[in-house]
Amino acid sequence: MTAARALLALWVLAYHLDLHLAFPLLRPWVKRGYLGVDGFFILSGCVLAHRYPSLGLRPRDVLLFWWRRLVRLYPVHLTLLLLLGGWFLLAEAAGVAPHQAGRASGREFFLQLLMLNGWGASQGWSWNYPSWSVSTEWAGYLAFPLLLSLVSGFGVRIAALGSLVLWAALGAVALLSPAGLNLTYAGALWRFFPEFLAGMAIAIMLPAMGQRNAALAGLVGLMVATLGILAGTPDSAADAVAVGGIFLCLLSLAANRNRVLGRVPGLTALGGLSYCAYMSYAPVELAFARLWRHAGLDPSRHAWSWAALMSLAILALAWLLARFVERPAIRHLAGRAVDR
Repeated sequence: MTAARALLALWVLAYHLDLHLAFPLLRPWVKRGYLGVDGFFILSGCVLAHRYPSLGLRPRDVLLFWWRRLVRLYPVHLTLLLLLGGWFLLAEAAGVAPHQAGRASGREFFLQLLMLNGWGASQGWSWNYPSWSVSTEWAGYLAFPLLLSLVSGFGVRIAALGSLVLWAALGAVALLSPAGLNLTYAGALWRFFPEFLAGMAIAIMLPAMGQRNAALAGLVGLMVATLGILAGTPDSAADAVAVGGIFLCLLSLAANRNRVLGRVPGLTALGGLSYCAYMSYAPVELAFARLWRHAGLDPSRHAWSWAALMSLAILALAWLLARFVERPAIRHLAGRAVDR
């Protein structure tokens, strides 16, 4: 599953790079790369339900769970937010106006500081804008103990039926949204919770999944995801169709005892860096956009150079964050290993 995180992270990265470059290569897949985040939401619910099957609602256990999840998210989030804030103050002191002043408001800074920017209070893309998904994840972590207590008695059949209901709800969200499922601020929670709960349903279904059924789910999931990605427009239910396919693919991977993706060289290591890499995109993009404008270069005219240099810089910053922020925080603050 850590290797699956790597594939989802690469998909999201391709989408963000494409916002500058408009790559013609694999265009239908790249333009729907925002659905990689939906895969992360499903994975999050699955991993937590599998890791904490009997968490309960005792205050001490709940508080300890929240603390460990906060330690997993917040140090990297805070480091990058302070980095961007420091850059803004230095630029202001040097008399350099921000390229987009609205991305540097004090209100948005404090919403991100409190991880509330994905709860419908934010007015748009600002500061470390990918952190909207961290905010929604935090909402899921806060709700997880209660959600787990509600679904812990469900059997496999109820979990499978519940998955279909959640998929239908996600389709309704996609149809009602002008942006399909590409919801980041105002509607992020409507996108998140059906997928998070669907991930929890995967954990319930796993014990009953044989290898043959897992392989079938993966094959059907790949076909359904491809259908959703290649058909329709972002303001249609095609997004929900694609997410249904992603759900089946993740169910298949979770039930596969051969750990197929885990055997691909480098994927597991990259998956371990996926959170830091995802959070590193905005500061790297900001620095690169400023440098390239100063040099009079257009990223779209140097697409492959821009993509390669950006990717290397993101990986470098992600490694530094993992090495000096994320892992030390987990080691010293969490008390014991925190699941990824």
